[in-house]
Amino acid sequence: MSDTITYAFYKGRKAENSKARLFDQLVCRWPRTRGRFSHGEQIAPNGKGLSSSFRDGGVRAKDIDFYSGRWVLVTVPATRQEISGSVEYFMAHMGRPYDWISLFGFVLPWRVSYSRWIFCTEALAAARGLERPWEWHPHRLFEHLAALPGAVVTEPGGAAPQ
Repeated sequence: MSDTITYAFYKGRKAENSKARLFDQLVCRWPRTRGRFSHGEQIAPNGKGLSSSFRDGGVRAKDIDFYSGRWVLVTVPATRQEISGSVEYFMAHMGRPYDWISLFGFVLPWRVSYSRWIFCTEALAAARGLERPWEWHPHRLFEHLAALPGAVVTEPGGAAPQ
């Protein structure tokens, strides 16, 4: 079996996720970020979520129940070098603050940001090596990853596999 990277996307609409907060709902409804998802994570080989989270204040690794029914998973083929490089990206940026300012870049017609701050899908896109990582919002990144050859999309609901 080939190596893979799994990404998790948080369902941000109340209709799909009773735990969705106002911020999640706004991200899902805003015209430039419209979609099902308000947040993204990369699942590290040790099972921890890697991302930058507004709830946690920035880039971090965290234990998350990705099988709670609140997430959609996308597993994509990857080389061992891509996997290690991606994890190394997160380790190198650990503790950087969440980029609230860039969120205005999805509201305003120009980019607003501070380069030392990072938001969730910006971190995921940068770790993956995608160009212009600050332009990737959760739904756009989900669609991109799900369309890759060999990608598998799952919507787990229940206990984690053993």
